Parts: sequence; C-alpha cells; structure tokens
Amino acid sequence: MPDEATLRAVVDRIVRVPDRFRSFTSPAADARQSGIDEGLLAALTGVGLPCRGPDGAGVVRYDQLDLANVSLSLMLPSARFMAMRGWSAALRSAAGAHGATGYAVDVLPACPPGAGEHDCRQAASAELRAQPGFTGPPGGPFALTRQVRAQPAQVHPELAGLTGLVADVHFHYLPAGLRGDVGFLRDARIGDCGLVATHLAEEAGRLGLTARRSFGLFLSAPYSIAHSWLDVRLDDRWVSFDPHLLKLLTGWGLLPAEEWPAHRSIGEGAWRLADHEFVLATHDGAETPISFPTRALTGPA
Repeated sequence: MPDEATLRAVVDRIVRVPDRFRSFTSPAADARQSGIDEGLLAALTGVGLPCRGPDGAGVVRYDQLDLANVSLSLMLPSARFMAMRGWSAALRSAAGAHGATGYAVDVLPACPPGAGEHDCRQAASAELRAQPGFTGPPGGPFALTRQVRAQPAQVHPELAGLTGLVADVHFHYLPAGLRGDVGFLRDARIGDCGLVATHLAEEAGRLGLTARRSFGLFLSAPYSIAHSWLDVRLDDRWVSFDPHLLKLLTGWGLLPAEEWPAHRSIGEGAWRLADHEFVLATHDGAETPISFPTRALTGPA
C-alpha cells in the first residue's frame, strides 16, 4: 500500500478536475479492473478521492477516469498501464529499426461487451477512407499500409526550451470537456498527450518555430497505437516529438532517461493522419474502442 503522502499527491491532481466533468457511474467493484483493491480504494476515499453515495442500496460510486488516473499514477496492474508498457517497447523498436519497413495495420472496431452473436456492421469514416494506403469494403474489414524509412530518433538540444515548458505537467486522462482547454493545462499542470501537443504547438509559434499538432498512429508490431503529438519543422522536414510521453516513460523506468531526453524525436513511426482526433470507424453506427493489430511486411508496403 502506498503511503498517505503519495495517495494525497495522486488525489490532489485528480481534484484539479472540477466535479462538473465527472460521471459517478462506477461502483467500488469496478475499481478492481484498474488494479485498485478494497483497502487501497478505502484509503484513497479517506484522503478525498471524489465519490457519491452510498445510495439507497448502499452503493458508493466513483468516476471511471478518476480510477484510471489512480491506476496510472500508482503504476497498478491494469490494461492502461500495460498499454503504456507497450509504448516503451514500440519506441525502442522504432529507434533500432534499420532500412525501410512496411506495416500493415488492421482497423478493428470492438463489439460492445455482452453483444453476443450478431452481424457486425462496421463502417469506416470518410476521413479514414481518404488516407493513402486505405483498403476495405464498405462493411469491413479495414486496413492501412504504410512504408516507414529508416530514420532513427534524434536528439535536438535546440528544442530543450520548448519541451521544457511541460516538464512539470503530469500525464492525466481528461474528460471530453477539458481535452481542448489549454488554459486548464496551464493552470492545473495536468493534461493528456493531445492537450499537451496543442499547448506546445501554440508555444512553438511564439518562439519562432514552425510547428503543428498531429494525430495518427504510432506504428509498431504486433499493435500500433492511436496517438497525438507535436511536429516541428527542422531542416525542411517535419520531425515528431512527444516530451510528455517520454517524461512519463522515463519516470517509470520503462525507458532509460539518459537515452530519451524530452527533446528526442519519437521517430518516423509516428504516422500523421490529421491535425486532430477523428472517429476512424464505428460499430453498428456507434463509436467504440478500436484496436490496431499490426504486422511488419518483408517487402514494400
């Protein structure tokens, strides 16, 4: 069990998000999916983790994103933390790549939990269909292919001042209503990768740099990852950076800090699809989580 000071620090960051952005829909039992056992949840509640209840049935409810942020902050065994471990493996793999590599990425909208047997109606968005390398009939399955040139991630000391602007910003899953609020990030010093990328793109312009926010896929076998990051124009080409993610992964010891400073690029594996997030595909007309099983191709993509 983490000590009380650690728990208070985690809760302090969580309560920077105003209650009006919370949905108290998760009973205490759901906390186990985030790796939070009963004793830890009670201790967190005792130091101020937001909750509602108990209701007439004696049930206390929590916000799902709050539970996810607890899990991530305390590095608890959960799907979200395992995804972050996958990030570190992907970055190391891309950094060590030699020669051009082709990737084939499946775009798989998930069936909702408990759906049972049914005819899946998958649909790719117009934005996804417009991407170079898209293939797939109207009802799916869908795939993207991409060839990545061998361009190892490089350190750019000239950008240390820019990337240092988010050195004290903690990674935090945000509700939809705050994901575009740069003012919130500046005040609260918490944010997700998309909001940090927006903030840095604005700050880069003030520093005389040409930069843009990007959304797309970080290519890696066996799974690619949907992500947002910052591109900076250097030597007549766009170079991808994500100091926020690198700080998180080096802080956890998942990447060696001496090799991955915040101003190191994240490499050519960052495949830009658009400026901002968009719905790639739907299941039965509704948004749903999407996975990206990926295989490396031996020949050109």
